[in-house]
Amino acid sequence: MLDDLVAWLGGLSEGYGVDPLIYAILYVGSAPFFFGSLAWLVARLRRRAPILLPALSTVLFFSLPTLYVFVAGRNLPWWIYGVLVVLAVLGAIAAVRRVRAALHRS
Repeated sequence: MLDDLVAWLGGLSEGYGVDPLIYAILYVGSAPFFFGSLAWLVARLRRRAPILLPALSTVLFFSLPTLYVFVAGRNLPWWIYGVLVVLAVLGAIAAVRRVRAALHRS
């Protein structure tokens, strides 16, 4: 069974031309952080507290293996570029809103 898991993770990395060990570590290692960030996000939503940081953390840990492929690999699916652009735009909008709110308060 362990051999099957290693073969599966190695197969995922081969298509992208990245180091299979680094990809596997990021793929498996980011899962607990993703679920922790997701729990943090849900808790903040229930309290109606700001969710920017937990949302960014959740997205980061969800996409960490993909970001590695984006930086070090090739053959990345086209939709990944779209997701990264959308995330960058949303981050920029949130930053502009925070700066405007801080300027308005002062």
